[in-house]
Amino acid sequence: MASLPNRSPKFRAMLKREVPAWVQEGILTDDGAERLNARYQLDHLGKESSRLLAAVLFTIGGLLLGGGVISFVTAHWEEIPVSVKVALLLAVLLAFHLTGYWLRYARGSPRLGHALIFCGCLVFGANIGLFAQIFHVSGDWYRAFGAWAIGSLAMAWAARSWLTGVLVLATSFTWFVGFAADHHERLAAIYPFLLAATLLSLAWMIRSRVLETLTFLGVISALAILAGIEANSSRSVLLAAIAGGFLAWAVGEFHRTTGVREEFGNPVASLGIVALAVGAYVWSFRSMWKWDRGDWHGGAFWLIPVGAAIVIGTALSAKAWPLMSRAQRRLSLSIVLASLILSGCPVLSQMSRSSVALPTIGANLAALIFAATGLGRGIVEERRADFWFGSLLLVLLITSRFLEYDTSLLLKSAAFIIGGAAVMLAGIAYERFLRRKEAVAP
Repeated sequence: MASLPNRSPKFRAMLKREVPAWVQEGILTDDGAERLNARYQLDHLGKESSRLLAAVLFTIGGLLLGGGVISFVTAHWEEIPVSVKVALLLAVLLAFHLTGYWLRYARGSPRLGHALIFCGCLVFGANIGLFAQIFHVSGDWYRAFGAWAIGSLAMAWAARSWLTGVLVLATSFTWFVGFAADHHERLAAIYPFLLAATLLSLAWMIRSRVLETLTFLGVISALAILAGIEANSSRSVLLAAIAGGFLAWAVGEFHRTTGVREEFGNPVASLGIVALAVGAYVWSFRSMWKWDRGDWHGGAFWLIPVGAAIVIGTALSAKAWPLMSRAQRRLSLSIVLASLILSGCPVLSQMSRSSVALPTIGANLAALIFAATGLGRGIVEERRADFWFGSLLLVLLITSRFLEYDTSLLLKSAAFIIGGAAVMLAGIAYERFLRRKEAVAP
């Protein structure tokens, strides 16, 4: 299916409601209405909603069915011979997968088949624990999640299933946390690369925005956890989060500007900005810099995926830069500037150990720039979510500083008055922008 300028169900539903009125008022011809209908596939909205509801119902029903079968088996667990237990567990697993494949590919019921295949992966995870109990297998708890992830990954690729891919992400991330915490930081450093090679490529192939966005969230979280465990410093966590957020933003801008998998652009870029802004807000508190005053120690293997994220992000943003409009370039420069300021805060903290003022000021400045960028993206690109995100971040910063610092009420009053006036001026400027835009509209 070709990529459309705006494929969101909300936009298409609004367009479907408005098109008949436009035709009746003479704004749109019958031929133009048919072209819009074909371009945005408006006649398919009802079918898509019904299919989505059916998929949700099938998935919930499959979960209940799988839970009922497992509960029945465990209720009679002690009474069943070992050979029967093994045969029964394998039969339930094969029944879910084979029935799912038969319904999806042979009987033309892809949603029901997909739901049964996903439930078969859940049963596979339960079987790992039950088989360990049968044969008295003991070991590290996270290894079971690793085996579950590997088996589910094979099924996700075989069935082209984004939902099973999300299960792989959850189970593999659980394995990763336990594995990294168990003094395996060197090997755990390859986990972000494994996510990119397996789940990002799967999301690309099946065009799943959900799986793509959640996988990048997993990459950002994995980088931060690696840095925290290996370097044992909150400042290293901040640097890793900045690298992951910058990578996600750059990938999103690459999708948006080049048109390659354009539907991935906005959610991934927004995730990157949110990750950067959250890091700036959390480290805008003075206590964060007071709490971690020791030297960085431990290994440096976490720097390998962090460095790769920075290099890849820089290359992709450079690729997207020539294709951006002037307004987009200004917003991109703001994001890069805020990221650089935030990245320098841990260095300032390391250099000025007797004072936390400089890194605190830097983090607050970066957070303010991210808030302004959110407001700017909301205005320039007419994206309400970004506008409200920037507004929320700005309010949080003002409120947090009001509560954090024990200054006079008169000073706080002046700060709030200035901040309120600035916000109102921004609102006035936004209104003028909308009027100018309406005036020049054809």
